[in-house]
Amino acid sequence: MAYIESSSNKQPSLFSAIAIGVGCIIGSGWLFASYKASKFAGPVAMGSWVVGALLALLIALLLAEIATYYSKETGLFARLLTLTHNGDYGFIISSSNWFATIITIPAEAEASVQYLAMAFPKLSEDVFNNNHFTHLGITLVCLIMVLYGLLNYWGIKLLAKANNTITIIKLTVPALTAIIFFAAAFHPSNFTAYQGTVAPYGWDKMFTAVVTCGIFYSFYGFSMITVFSKELKNPQRNIPLALAGSVLICLVIYLMLQASFIGAVPTNSIINGWHHLDFTSPLAQLAIIIGINWVAIVLYVDAMISPSGTGIVFVGSSARMFTGMAEDKQMPSVFAKEHPIHGISRLSIFVTLIFCMILVVFFDNWDKIMIVVSVFQLISCLAVPIAFCKLRKIDTDKPRPFRMPGGISLSYIAYLVVSYLLIQCGFMPLLLSLVFHAVFFLIYCAVYYKTVSGTIKAFLSSWTMFVYMAVVTVFGYFQDLGTLTSTIHLVAFIAVATLNYYFLLNQKGYNPQIVRN
Repeated sequence: MAYIESSSNKQPSLFSAIAIGVGCIIGSGWLFASYKASKFAGPVAMGSWVVGALLALLIALLLAEIATYYSKETGLFARLLTLTHNGDYGFIISSSNWFATIITIPAEAEASVQYLAMAFPKLSEDVFNNNHFTHLGITLVCLIMVLYGLLNYWGIKLLAKANNTITIIKLTVPALTAIIFFAAAFHPSNFTAYQGTVAPYGWDKMFTAVVTCGIFYSFYGFSMITVFSKELKNPQRNIPLALAGSVLICLVIYLMLQASFIGAVPTNSIINGWHHLDFTSPLAQLAIIIGINWVAIVLYVDAMISPSGTGIVFVGSSARMFTGMAEDKQMPSVFAKEHPIHGISRLSIFVTLIFCMILVVFFDNWDKIMIVVSVFQLISCLAVPIAFCKLRKIDTDKPRPFRMPGGISLSYIAYLVVSYLLIQCGFMPLLLSLVFHAVFFLIYCAVYYKTVSGTIKAFLSSWTMFVYMAVVTVFGYFQDLGTLTSTIHLVAFIAVATLNYYFLLNQKGYNPQIVRN
């Protein structure tokens, strides 16, 4: 369906595309991640942001070549392996990507309520008690998500206008917060105050913090730009620039925040270790401690704005993913029907919000939801290097609007890094992910094929992904035991991961009716 937004058919520009990326990246993560990374890893957390940004940038540039090639596809990021391999294989990534997007929406709403609850001590126990939301807290979270849905109801034009304004605020407040912390109370000695090193808990914590402290979670929003690819102006030019630009802009802001937080913490509070820090609204409470109360007020206000900006775009993204999956016959066809004027399936928005409200009941605080989201985000990113290499082998005579230099080699590197970070998530989140994908896949086969033979062929069309998830779950178990730090274990991981990579790239489809190539 052609995109029609207004009589002038004016589509969102490069600025709007970057704003979508920045709007998704700077959400609840900036309110919590600097504190959690400092507490977990110490000052070496600075490196965690660089690692997270490099991975995000690498995946973003690989994705840029794919996105400009398939610039007219709806919900592209969720459909990569469906487009390049087959629908059964693609469904696994589609479901992972969709669930990662869905679960991010309540995470952002929860962050707002959880952060603001600390600003009103008399009400905080009625909303957020014993590190869990009460019934009133869950109701407030759901009301915020309804607002997210309303801003998507009239299409991308209203969404873009709202998000552009919110993004300016989201860029300004974190940057000014960091600058004020630098000016008000910066102690360079903090970086080595505990045990005389920037890595008091070991250098390996720098990598683990990327997934366990919300750092990769904080960068993941860049991918949402491709979900809106067919609705953007000049996508061949604007998608690569927006993907790379949004990651780099946010890296600068996150590094400023992390450095200023480490330097502004009172030195006497970390003499016995960074792990003794205890904040519930980290940046706002730190502002109060160092005597700049007005900054705390601004931060409490922004606790509503920044996560909401991300939540708004993710509702639109998840609805479009739902529509894309319906177009691939992975969801009922009714979700593929878009509004003739606003170019979005309103039913997809409604169902998205229902799922989000159910998730709030099971994941009733930000910490609990963040690590689970990170697993699904990383699995969805796994599709990028696989789809990239496959795409380079098909339609070789078709021009590429954007071509990533050294793309094949960089795809392999991206795959290894994603796999290593997945292992850092630990056994239980990985096992939960494996069970979720298996159950969801069986439901999909029961609804779509309705036969044992069709289900068997579907599994044969996607078995490599299930084997991969089982393997990383086993490695995650050994990671929890602390036995994956030696060179031998690292070599073993690379060898097994490389073998998996070969089979993932060469997965074949056995259900002809949904094979795309």
